[in-house]
Amino acid sequence: MASLSLPKISLFCLLITLVFFSSPSAAQLKCNIRSLYQLGDSLADAGNVIRTPGASIIFRADKSPYGETFFKRPTGRFSDGRIIIDYISSAFNLPFLSAYLDTGASFDQGVNFAVAGGTALSTPFWTARNIKLPTWNTPLPAQLNWFKSHLQSTCGSNCTQKLSNSLIVMGEFGGNDYYNCFFQNKKIPEIRTYVPYVVAGIIRGIKDVIQLGVTRVLVPGVYPFGCLPLYLTTFPDTNATAYDQLGCLRNYNDFASYHNRYLNRALVNLRREFPNVGIVYGGYYEALLTLLSSPSSFGFNQSTLLSACCGTGGQYNFNFRAVCGSAGVGVCSDPARYVHWDGIHLTDETHRRMTNIVVSDMFSKFGCTNIRDSAVLSSY
Repeated sequence: MASLSLPKISLFCLLITLVFFSSPSAAQLKCNIRSLYQLGDSLADAGNVIRTPGASIIFRADKSPYGETFFKRPTGRFSDGRIIIDYISSAFNLPFLSAYLDTGASFDQGVNFAVAGGTALSTPFWTARNIKLPTWNTPLPAQLNWFKSHLQSTCGSNCTQKLSNSLIVMGEFGGNDYYNCFFQNKKIPEIRTYVPYVVAGIIRGIKDVIQLGVTRVLVPGVYPFGCLPLYLTTFPDTNATAYDQLGCLRNYNDFASYHNRYLNRALVNLRREFPNVGIVYGGYYEALLTLLSSPSSFGFNQSTLLSACCGTGGQYNFNFRAVCGSAGVGVCSDPARYVHWDGIHLTDETHRRMTNIVVSDMFSKFGCTNIRDSAVLSSY
């Protein structure tokens, strides 16, 4: 991320954050968003993977201490509490989205279709390139089929009005596509050749929901891989110049940044094609780097900045053989002081802080008005 000026971005995003909300009542919006739909992977999963037949997950989001901070029980969310879509729901005064596979849940104001491990591209694409995916992979096209089935069963052929008052969060997607390549010893130059295909898959998904009647879409970018304890532990580099000023692996962050730039260019073209649809890039990458570059401003502990709260062993408190949710693996006493939860997923507090940044930008671009800042300032 050599082209990014972290101090400038940090100051800018901190100022934005200071005029956002801390509770649903803090924002009275005129966006007319009455329902939300989330597609994605483990960063957005609210319990689908733990209900997926045959799924074998490494990080046990169905076991304690997952969910301990907010829900006081595991919910299938890969965090100690809420995830970004939960905070987005609160921003629009909407209830948390239930997992699509939770058959006893209410879907009146939206559905969460995200599944941990989900890829942008379907399994045959990767099989043809000698990349193995879990048999239970639920990629973007499969999640879109769920979305269409849901619409058919709830509003049939009369979904236009409902969707025009909705927001779709498309991802993030791409993280698992690349993750599987990295961990199966593909080299970064080769993986870069897959970026156009991954981004094209995301764009196809956006076009698909637009054709259904959706008028607002948030499209998150991928996270800075090189700052995640899992990557730092699995791909350490003895060359000091391989790390940036935050201690993150430069090559992996540069790769994530490349994907996000490619995605942004594609979104520019998509906006020209659909000028009446609000299509907003979600800067998850930029938001997380903002927190990491100015941790004390957000209440995080500098000394554990790149360490997992829930984990064991080594510089980053992470060991792939003993991950969070496994027997005997400990958890920190104050997750709100940690950015990282389990080595690849983030804490409730990190999700809150990131959402403040991302959604402030989204509100502006969607033309949401009457955002009150008095309640916001009281939370900082």
